[in-house]
Amino acid sequence: MLHILLLILKIIGIIIAVILGILVLLVCVVLFVPVRYDLEAASDGTFARTRMEAKVTWLLHLVRLDLRYEDKKFAWQVRVAWKKIQSGQEGKKTIEAEVETDEEELEDDEEGFEEETSEEGVGPGKEQGHSGNVPEETCVGTRDIPEEEGARDCPVEKEEGPDKNVEAASKEPERLVDELEREMEKILDAGSHPEEAKTAEEKREDSCETGGEEGEAVCREGRKEQQVDCEGDREECKMDCEDSGEEREAVCESSEEERAGIWQKITGVCQSIYQKIAGLYRKIAGIPAKFSGAVEGIGNKIQGLLEKKDKILGFLSDEIHQTAFRKAMDELLFLLRRLKPRTIRADILYGFEDPSLTGKVLAGASMCYPFLGGSVDIRPDFEKKIFDGQLKIAGRLRASYFLKLLWKLVWSKEVRMTYRHVRSFEL
Repeated sequence: MLHILLLILKIIGIIIAVILGILVLLVCVVLFVPVRYDLEAASDGTFARTRMEAKVTWLLHLVRLDLRYEDKKFAWQVRVAWKKIQSGQEGKKTIEAEVETDEEELEDDEEGFEEETSEEGVGPGKEQGHSGNVPEETCVGTRDIPEEEGARDCPVEKEEGPDKNVEAASKEPERLVDELEREMEKILDAGSHPEEAKTAEEKREDSCETGGEEGEAVCREGRKEQQVDCEGDREECKMDCEDSGEEREAVCESSEEERAGIWQKITGVCQSIYQKIAGLYRKIAGIPAKFSGAVEGIGNKIQGLLEKKDKILGFLSDEIHQTAFRKAMDELLFLLRRLKPRTIRADILYGFEDPSLTGKVLAGASMCYPFLGGSVDIRPDFEKKIFDGQLKIAGRLRASYFLKLLWKLVWSKEVRMTYRHVRSFEL
């Protein structure tokens, strides 16, 4: 029994050791296997004709990133083991999806067409030529076949085509001509009977001139109408005279109201002017107080800044903080030396339209010459716009570099104390 228990514990210990070994192996792979990068670029005289290729690999090319720029087009590809992802892949997927949907729609249409043809065809239990609906093709083929052969006549439908439209268009001018002739006849009839077109007054004048009993009756009626109109005008004139007095009184009352309203407006304008002058005087009287308050506030701010300055200088002049700062700078410079590319080769001739910009770029590049090495040659051209040359950069990075930096900073007593002081520092 004890032997079996020890065997089980042994197996469990072996499994745990294997798992820990795998974890240690993975950690070592992540920390010490470098990430390699390689960049190559070239140009034939202009920025538009620049070509660039870059690749980043890790763990024997198990993970790879490819970048490419040429003819003003940028392309990329990522590969993890056997899985690839690249630019333009989404467009291909959408095109494939559209093609699949179109094929499905075509298949659905074909199935629907077959179902319709099967429903319109000869049904079960029926024989063609005896009963049921005869297909159109049989009707077309059996129109000229006699009845002795077993075919029946199909109804011939009238087809409306372009001939019918042509006939309707040819009849349209004839219809318009007929309507025009009818209108002309009506106008000629009206001109041939001018007496019917006269008004009632003209008829009355004519009847008065011609005389007779009918003429006298018409004239009497016209005179009576004129007398009634004259009497109505006299009554209106009397009413106007009576109303004129009331209108004068109303005009007088309205003029008095207008005078009172104008006086109120004048008094309101005077009061508003007085209030504006009083407010302006108050503002002018308050300027010295505001000025003194602003000067006092500026003095307080300057004094606060001086106090903050003294506090900041005291914090930076502390020996512990200075030691931590020097240690952090040393570790950072060591990391930059490790991150420096192993291969840097460049032979570049460049120039811009603005000579001042060319000089600024040259000044920035000259600051990096101590770190680039002797295999870098950068020549400016202040007379024309040009970009010609080749560039190659290659190197590798390890995660252990960053882990080492973090480890040294964490185990430094001065750095830990400075970190605590920074968190509790207040101005």
